Amino acid sequence: MEIKSYYVGSHRQRAASNYQRRWISLVPKTPSATVQNIVIYFFAGETIINDTDIGYVTPTTTKFVVAYAPISDFADMYHILQSEKPLHFYWYADNANKVQWFQITTNEEPIGEGPRDLTGSFTPVFGV
Repeated sequence: MEIKSYYVGSHRQRAASNYQRRWISLVPKTPSATVQNIVIYFFAGETIINDTDIGYVTPTTTKFVVAYAPISDFADMYHILQSEKPLHFYWYADNANKVQWFQITTNEEPIGEGPRDLTGSFTPVFGV
C-alpha cells in the first residue's frame, strides 16, 4: 500500500514494564475498504524481536493495521520515511488477523541516487 504521509510521536508511561515509547502513523495514499489506518508502535523493551505477536489487523471494525517493533528499529524506519519517495507499507496477516510480517519499502531506484558519501567508507551510516 503506497503511503501519502505520516505522523510521528514519542511519549512515556508510568508504571509499565514494556510500554510503547515512539510511534509512526502512516496515511495510505488510497485507503482500502479494509485498511484505512496504519500504525507502528515501538516498544522500550526488546521482547518484541521475533515475538509471536508483532501486530494485528482489524479489517471489519476500525480498519487498522497495527504493527509492533523494538525501539531499536525506530531510527532506520524513520530515516526511510524522511528520505525516500514513493514509499510503501506491506504486511501479511493470518486468518486470525495476526500480523506475521511487515515492511516499509521503496520502489526500484537507480544506482547512485541519494546523498554522496564523502567518508570513503563502504559501510553506510544509519541513525547518526
